Amino acid sequence: MEFTIKKKILLDCLSHFQSVVERRNTIPILSNIKINAIEGGLTLTATDLIMELSESLPAKVSSPGGVTISSQLFFEIIRKAPDHYDITLKVDEKSGSVFVLFGESKFSLPTLPIDDFPVMDADKLDVMLELKSDELKNLINNCKFCMGLDESRQYLNGIYLHKNEDQVTTVATDGHRLSKSMITQGDKNSFEGIIVPKKTVIEISKILDDCADKISISFSKTRIKFVIGNLIVVSKLVNASFPDYESVIPKDNDQIMVVDCKSFSQTIDRVSTISDEKFRTVKFSISGNNCVVSSFGNDKSVGTENVDVEFSGSEISINFNARYILDVLNIIKSGKVKFYFSQKTAPTILESDALKNSLFLIMQMRA
Repeated sequence: MEFTIKKKILLDCLSHFQSVVERRNTIPILSNIKINAIEGGLTLTATDLIMELSESLPAKVSSPGGVTISSQLFFEIIRKAPDHYDITLKVDEKSGSVFVLFGESKFSLPTLPIDDFPVMDADKLDVMLELKSDELKNLINNCKFCMGLDESRQYLNGIYLHKNEDQVTTVATDGHRLSKSMITQGDKNSFEGIIVPKKTVIEISKILDDCADKISISFSKTRIKFVIGNLIVVSKLVNASFPDYESVIPKDNDQIMVVDCKSFSQTIDRVSTISDEKFRTVKFSISGNNCVVSSFGNDKSVGTENVDVEFSGSEISINFNARYILDVLNIIKSGKVKFYFSQKTAPTILESDALKNSLFLIMQMRA
């Protein structure tokens, strides 16, 4: 096996794999990437047994074949290679040694049998969906910050994807807050919800940053496959049922505050500097068209700031985790944001014309 490839093309590909391959593995082969060379190009593959990432690259292949080598070691060698050199990888068929060559440099790398490299099953994925990259990006990025962290509740540690007729919806919640994002998609076919695991969501989000193509998605009850340009991501799904999120979205929050997103975000960030680092509690005291944002430190320090708002409702005081509010405002970014409060203990709803198809829910904190 022997091939030569441009450094930038190879390095860009290897960069995609670094967070897929676990650096410390009890199964040595999972620290390796698989490289298959055929006439005209390469396919590189990495897996952690939950997710598999493969990418096809153009290369000059002198001798076809396959090999597995250390992902981290190969990446570091290529990253430090001078930019103007092409990279050659050559396998000595007699000794089985793998050599990486560029300029006057020569590296010999260890290898493991290619037959030991696991392959994820991507057959019988009978549900199909095609989305524009911006559509999938919004569906993921407007929800991913709400994914859970609790290992005992795996069903919250991902994004719930489902479709009702022409409405594709993603939902994420950690039990304290919830985000929901929707797009309209042409066909009327519905499908049952699936939970895409957190690590897969994060990797897809990174890949989409550099993608302008349409995304092909296919899945079953246990697997999902994303085709993004030359990249293919296959992942297991979370084997659990997502909670009935619609039942926790209040229908009668009638206390409505409208405020500028950017300036309100800056106010909360400033005032919450005072608060306990763990909870970052802020209090909104709203009366007429004025909202007093306040925070209290453990050392009896106090921070307050008055904000002009548009408010329809009776006087209200309510506490929140400042980080939860800031996360939503950082997604909305600009324009007006609407807060729908309840005099009771119901969660607060946040919406914005800037993100018409998204809804955010945040639980109140006890005083």
